[in-house]
Amino acid sequence: MSSNSYMSRITRQLIKKCSKESPWHFGNKVLYDLCRNHPDHRDKSVVIAKIWLIGRAYAAVIERRKNKEGGNGDFYLEEVAPKVCKSKIDTWIENASVHRSPSLNSITKILSAHGNLTALFNDISGLEKRSLASKYLHFHKPNLFFIYDTRAVAAMRKLSDIAGHAVPRDDLFDNEYHKFTNKCISLRDRIKKDYGVTLNPRQIDNLLLEIYSENK
Repeated sequence: MSSNSYMSRITRQLIKKCSKESPWHFGNKVLYDLCRNHPDHRDKSVVIAKIWLIGRAYAAVIERRKNKEGGNGDFYLEEVAPKVCKSKIDTWIENASVHRSPSLNSITKILSAHGNLTALFNDISGLEKRSLASKYLHFHKPNLFFIYDTRAVAAMRKLSDIAGHAVPRDDLFDNEYHKFTNKCISLRDRIKKDYGVTLNPRQIDNLLLEIYSENK
């Protein structure tokens, strides 16, 4: 199926479907509530709970790492929680919060927060964790961070005529997430132009998963 035919598949009915609460809504709400009620990163037990639950729920666990020595419990207690608590993650998230929503002209601090967290997770695990970083930040700031994973990226390739192509590399940020975020914004804005509906990052993810499911 060509990318042009995919534009014709993004119908008002599909947009309405992606805007509704899915069967996963309640489970996601638990994670949103957890991060809203415990937004800071000072208490190690809270940090462990958030990274553990979001990672497990979204198949992006931080304990999948390059050099696996010791048990996962020790890893969370000795590596994950201390390094996250010592980081500037709360400042990164606070800085990103100056944006009300992502736009092509107002995105720098969002990309910076994601890039910094990806680098921190890489330091902890020895592996790229841009997907976990995007999901972790999304649950803290649902209106700012798009959800990045292989399924969403695969679906986005079907929408290149709408979402555009790769942006020039910028070494200040994580380049893959930079490109993906720009495409999400372009897709959101095109849907707004054509249908008068503004989808939030969760609803954009719902849309991408629908497209991905059609091509499994």
